[in-house]
Amino acid sequence: MTAAPPPPTLPCFREQAMAQWECDEPTYVRRVFWRALPRAGLPLAALVWLLRREFFTRDLALIRELGQTRDATEFYILIEQFRDETIRTGGWLRTALRLRVSGRRLRRLRWALR
Repeated sequence: MTAAPPPPTLPCFREQAMAQWECDEPTYVRRVFWRALPRAGLPLAALVWLLRREFFTRDLALIRELGQTRDATEFYILIEQFRDETIRTGGWLRTALRLRVSGRRLRRLRWALR
């Protein structure tokens, strides 16, 4: 008796985005970042990006981690963990001015890539 072939693996979020956008990984991270920011915060985010890019280290780490997910449950759990951490330790700029990636926009982006 032969072993059954392994089940097909679904592409991860990063692979889907890079295939659809025909881009490399640094471009993928940059595109997801700017698309996931709340629209009202874009001007201030651009200024902070130019002056103090390390402010967005957590956001970029989340995007890289989300890029490895293959199912929606894992994707949503990571977003909720990020949200909880932002509420606890995010500071005034991240919470009041919404100077961070939006979980809602990330979820919408994921579904748009399907």
